[in-house]
Amino acid sequence: MDLTRCFAAAPTMASIVALTLVSAPARAEQEDLRAEIRSLTERLRKLETKLDKAQKSAAADKKKEKEEKEKEKEKEKEKKEEAEKIGPDKFRFRGITITPGGFLALESVWRSRWIGADVNTPFQNIPYNFFATAHSSEFRFSARPSRFTLLLKGDVDPTTNIFAYVETDFLGAAQTANSNQSNSYNLRLRQAYANIDWDIFGTHFMAGQAWSLVTLNKVGIRPDTSVQPLTIDHQYVPGYTWARQPGLRLTVDYNKEFWASFAAEGAATTFAGYGVLPPGFAGTTSLPLQNPILFGQPANGGLFNSVNSYSLNRAPDLIGKVAWDANVFDRKVHVEGFGLMRNFTTRAYWGNQNAWGGGFGGGVYAQIIPDYLDFQVSGAVGRGIGRYGSAQLPDATWSIFGGGPLPIGQRMLLVGAILHPTPQTDIYAYAGGEFAQSNPQYASWGNSLIYGGYANPFFNNLGCNIENDALTTAPFLSAGTAANVALGGAYGCSGQIKAIRQITGGVWHTLYEGKFGKIRGGVQFSYTIKDGFFGYGGAPRARDSMAFTSFRYYPFEGGGPAPTVPVLAKY
Repeated sequence: MDLTRCFAAAPTMASIVALTLVSAPARAEQEDLRAEIRSLTERLRKLETKLDKAQKSAAADKKKEKEEKEKEKEKEKEKKEEAEKIGPDKFRFRGITITPGGFLALESVWRSRWIGADVNTPFQNIPYNFFATAHSSEFRFSARPSRFTLLLKGDVDPTTNIFAYVETDFLGAAQTANSNQSNSYNLRLRQAYANIDWDIFGTHFMAGQAWSLVTLNKVGIRPDTSVQPLTIDHQYVPGYTWARQPGLRLTVDYNKEFWASFAAEGAATTFAGYGVLPPGFAGTTSLPLQNPILFGQPANGGLFNSVNSYSLNRAPDLIGKVAWDANVFDRKVHVEGFGLMRNFTTRAYWGNQNAWGGGFGGGVYAQIIPDYLDFQVSGAVGRGIGRYGSAQLPDATWSIFGGGPLPIGQRMLLVGAILHPTPQTDIYAYAGGEFAQSNPQYASWGNSLIYGGYANPFFNNLGCNIENDALTTAPFLSAGTAANVALGGAYGCSGQIKAIRQITGGVWHTLYEGKFGKIRGGVQFSYTIKDGFFGYGGAPRARDSMAFTSFRYYPFEGGGPAPTVPVLAKY
């Protein structure tokens, strides 16, 4: 190589090396910049991808939401069309919500002793063996329990509410009623009342015909929460304390927990028939010198049935009641107690004779197992309270000392349980009884002895266990006075009632429930014992076994302030 040329080229090479050394950092910086740009570009691409996916997802969700809304609108339209097709279960009129209710029923009853009664059993009239009908059984079908109701509700303002309730059935029987061919029976009023609630004051007022204040409630003291046994027998169970009658009621509550109420309700008095003495009681009588007037015949045009008699009443029955609703171990419990004051009147010896009676009672309605088992117990004790018991023991007899009312001491008790094994099935059992106290009286008048009062042991029971096939045949007429002849002569049967007891149970089952209403079927069996007081010839007893069935169609959703099946209600 030419050394001269090499040395000549040396400065150029040095420049190149120097330039390379100078430009290397710039290229590195450019590479970092390019890498960062590539990284940013990649992140931007990913963000764009995510944004695209989000936009597509949002569009899909919007589309889905739109489709769901369209489906919902379609369902609402179908519901509306279906509702219009079926019709409303209630309707509005001038601010009032009106709800029809009730059921159509076919029920039956079989009794081992013929009483001559529809699906309600007059327990006090279960015949002793003295009566020929006691030796024959009884079966009846009945559509008369079919019931129609109307509930009207309105809000006067946010704290003032009013509701009215009307309830009827066909268990009335006018003089033209018969079961021979047309089976014609008239409409009967069960309930018709209006109730006003002033919630801001905790005050409630009711006026009209409703379940009496003595009737057990399951919550509070309201006319729409009273408890009725689930029996098909429309007279319910002996020992059940109740009445349906017109009156006024004022109630106050404290926080819907403590309640107090006072009521004035329609009065009536039931009197015991007088017993007669057996033959051979020379110089004695079982009747006072003057029989007092206990009842009066209604005036023509007075809107009472002229065939019926009405007791002499000068004052309403007065009732006070307190109640407490509590939660005990997460179970609803209702406890209540009441007091009752009554007045009785007779007309004797050219003057009015009066006596006071009454009593007290109470009850408990509780959830033993919520939504599965309910328990209830109720009762009362007093003088002259028989009219408020299902067995209808007499309130009073009359005294041989002046012919005034003589109230009869009574006790009544009912215990029951209701099992709800499924939402469609209710199984119930009750045991109850009503018991009267004896109150015999004795007096002398000149050379005569007078036996009277209630359950006098000298009253004639000789014929109570002998069938009196015909009042005109011997020995029923032998040695009998006129009064004895009326009761079967020498072998008469005073048979004044000492006690009526019953055990009963049954099942209700919902056979269908849907847009066409509800169909329920039920069966019930009961066993009843009626005991008479001991008299001349012994103490009579009558037993009656009864079986009931019911088939009911409820075409309406509601219509009654109380539920169809009494379970512990929520206020």
